[in-house]
Amino acid sequence: MRRWLKWLLVPLVLLLLVLGVQGYYWYQVKSDIDSLIASIRPFAKIEYGGISAVVFGEVVLKQVTIQPNAYQEKISIKRASLTSPSRTFFFTAHQQLRTGVLNDPVSLSLKGLSYDLNADYAKNIGFSSSVSSNTSLDTLVCGDTKNIDQAALLAMGYRLLQGDVNLLLESSANKTLMKVRLGSEFAELIKGEINFWLALHQGGTLRRDDLVKTAVQMFRITVSDLGYNQRWKAYCAQQEGKKPSEYLEYYRNALVQSLGGEGAHYKGERLLEALVSARSERSIVAARLEPAVPVGLGILASPEGAESLFSSAEFAIQVNGKVLELVESEWQVIRKLFSGNVRLAALAVVDEKDIVLKADAYDRSSMREIIPGVMPIRPYEAPKSFLKTSVGDLSSYVGSAVKLRTFFGREMRGTLISVNSGAISIRHQVEQGRATFPVAKDKIALIEVYR
Repeated sequence: MRRWLKWLLVPLVLLLLVLGVQGYYWYQVKSDIDSLIASIRPFAKIEYGGISAVVFGEVVLKQVTIQPNAYQEKISIKRASLTSPSRTFFFTAHQQLRTGVLNDPVSLSLKGLSYDLNADYAKNIGFSSSVSSNTSLDTLVCGDTKNIDQAALLAMGYRLLQGDVNLLLESSANKTLMKVRLGSEFAELIKGEINFWLALHQGGTLRRDDLVKTAVQMFRITVSDLGYNQRWKAYCAQQEGKKPSEYLEYYRNALVQSLGGEGAHYKGERLLEALVSARSERSIVAARLEPAVPVGLGILASPEGAESLFSSAEFAIQVNGKVLELVESEWQVIRKLFSGNVRLAALAVVDEKDIVLKADAYDRSSMREIIPGVMPIRPYEAPKSFLKTSVGDLSSYVGSAVKLRTFFGREMRGTLISVNSGAISIRHQVEQGRATFPVAKDKIALIEVYR
């Protein structure tokens, strides 16, 4: 009898030990989540129906509701889960989230998110493909509608937006780079994914106070239509008194006028067709921005940051599987249309007090007299173009767009990435993506820099 009790006692002790560890882990995770919810309380009231947390497994919240302050209605989420491949993440999660320095990869998944467009909190919702002009591309010809807002979405037949949202955060091994991936999918609306890499080598973290110290190293966005384009076309066609089948051609003609073209003589024909194609049903649009030199979020949030920092060689766009290599005139249109969106995205995470305002350092030698002896308030700004440049001066133009021809007749166009004593490196757009090519200085017959 004693022998049986001895053998039963061992697994019983182990079971109690496991239950004790599990109980402590569950309590620790719940305390951290409750603490995080309390910190958000000034902005919204968050409640959940139940929580499950298994050691070395995922943490799941069920029946989550979010009630923004000053509103009665709630946003509901059926299931919110937090996972990490690291076995120690949840023991140190509170510290990592508090400091904004993530040592372990972490993924947040929201399943069954419901957003009621009839609710008061939806009054400020708005879809816009461009915020740099007075009228967005969505409402270029759409009757009196100036923005796709709550009323427009309701008129399109949307009531309850339901979908999933996923967020992945992963730092590099040396903790100098943070990879962020945000994806969402809403039925009958759109599916989107945003990937960007943040350089943290200047001391930046994921805390809002330190985000201004981070720099964007790469940004990629993909948007797939799941039904929005069809409803948008029907809605705007009705506002203009047109048939839905005729609306895209009508929209195309309006684009020509808006972009400053003159019918068949419009020089940006390829970009024009791409913008129209992006409005077709089930379209897929992908864009990638990879600065030659990482750009700080504080600079991007400045009034002129997004308009003057990038070149066409650093940007790539693909519409319905067709890659569009932008010429300079098309790049100017893209900057005009979407630079405001870039600034708004940066302002969403950077305090206005941290915005970097770059003072203009004017060179009086470049100023022209408007009347003998009278100088203008602003200096003369020569239009940029590709100019022949000495190989010895290239180190001053790292990050600029360049065109070169070698003594063997090979021509290349891209972004100047680096310069050393014997060679230069150029990032060039290829069919599969982007590639960096070294070119020996003594093989360069002619090189032009966009300046």
